[in-house]
Amino acid sequence: MRAWPFVAMVAVLVGFFAFIAPPYIHRYHVPLPAAVGIYSCFLLLLILLIAPGMAVTRQWIHARLSDPRQLPWLPLLWCLPYLLYAAGTRDLRLLALLRLLFICLPLPLLYRLFPVRNLARFAWQDLAVGVWLIFVLLRHQLAGIWTVPANLDFMGRLFLIAIASWTWVFLRPVPALGYEFSISPKILRIAAWNFALFALFAIPAGLAIGFTQWNPLHSGLFSFCGTFVELFLFIALLEELFFRGFLQTLISQNLSSARLGQVLISCVFGLFHILHAPFPNWRYVLLASVAGWFYGSAFVKSGSLMTSALTHAMVDTVWRTYFSKN
Repeated sequence: MRAWPFVAMVAVLVGFFAFIAPPYIHRYHVPLPAAVGIYSCFLLLLILLIAPGMAVTRQWIHARLSDPRQLPWLPLLWCLPYLLYAAGTRDLRLLALLRLLFICLPLPLLYRLFPVRNLARFAWQDLAVGVWLIFVLLRHQLAGIWTVPANLDFMGRLFLIAIASWTWVFLRPVPALGYEFSISPKILRIAAWNFALFALFAIPAGLAIGFTQWNPLHSGLFSFCGTFVELFLFIALLEELFFRGFLQTLISQNLSSARLGQVLISCVFGLFHILHAPFPNWRYVLLASVAGWFYGSAFVKSGSLMTSALTHAMVDTVWRTYFSKN
């Protein structure tokens, strides 16, 4: 199978982020070696999270991971981007590297020692991994690892997407995970339809309960698109992989009902927003739960996480651009 789709996607991302990087480099006065290290780390993280989502690289990786002797190398591969960052910035810290290993090791270790017997159903191993990932995210265990020239929190999110996608594609395959980096007219149509349906509810409801207000930033098309890409990559993709691809897919099988699984995970998704200020933020919980339903619908109707992630990213982009109270 030809590798050109993967190469083309990586080339597009390289060009896009190289285009938007100079203002940040000048703002923080980043020297060239540090800039190369940071960009190389960022690019490798992108490659790691894209690889399981494309057929040609997925098959190549799967063929090599079929040999159990290759599995111990996975955590080291996942930590390689940090070493590139550290080499360029001269910010190599043993404690930071050990933290990364501590975060990612439980996933392959647990599924290796205790294989899931029925891959189509949610098992206790999945609960343990899910709780662990939630703990890592909510307790900010990835903060303070990439600190040059500032706290680069987005690297941590890319790292989580990479290890989660590799785990649920290769180590503990989740049937119908939907982790596929492809766009089609059907995907765009379903994403647009679910965004429009949610907007019809969320705009008047958000204004009525005081969660949002009309506050257009008028930042221009380029800024709008940049915000969309940022939210898609650093927020929507991670949350959709976890809530829709992982949880909704498996829980629906346990409940023997796709609709009931979608309702349950939508409510769980909403509850995760209760911590936002002012706590407890029940208005956010309400709107996020309804949003979760439409993200779930987009996922079910297309079978692709790209659809729900596109819907998710568009909702957040429109909210930040036109309706944010901050």
